[in-house]
Amino acid sequence: MNNLLELLKGCKKLVIMGLGNGLKGDDGIGVYVIKKLMNYFIENNNLNNEILKIKNLYLINAGTVPDFYTDILKEVKPTHLIIIDCALMNEPPGKVKIIKEDEIINYSLSTHTLPISFIIKYLKNFVNFDVIIIGIQPKIIDFCPMSKEVIESGNKLIETLINCIKKLNLTE
Repeated sequence: MNNLLELLKGCKKLVIMGLGNGLKGDDGIGVYVIKKLMNYFIENNNLNNEILKIKNLYLINAGTVPDFYTDILKEVKPTHLIIIDCALMNEPPGKVKIIKEDEIINYSLSTHTLPISFIIKYLKNFVNFDVIIIGIQPKIIDFCPMSKEVIESGNKLIETLINCIKKLNLTE
């Protein structure tokens, strides 16, 4: 994750989208990260928004339907899009990895209606942006709470994202 800031070089408008199903254990990590980021930037623990805009930062809780947000992304025209999702990568639970756009097909990402690769390809017909996919290896995907390992990784990722956002002055 050390090279995340480098991947965000030249970022003028950032959308971070969290994906997953919060009822299915570690599959909910993308949603977990987005909700924590929303609560960080708007100090309101009861925040239940799906979209939060602060200057040039957009946080989207896309859950299991990222395709529902394509029109918003076309309107916002971000320079960079970060997608956070649980990903089966044959790694230890909680492993966080940046998945290159051309490697998406090698990983099984969480439960959503359309494949992420399809959504990105569609959006690139309308908007020129860099995409960064952050996958987190689940321990368990079942109707249960998230695992300790995945929560710890999610919390570290949140810190990294906050630091990047601050260094890029996206909320100023």
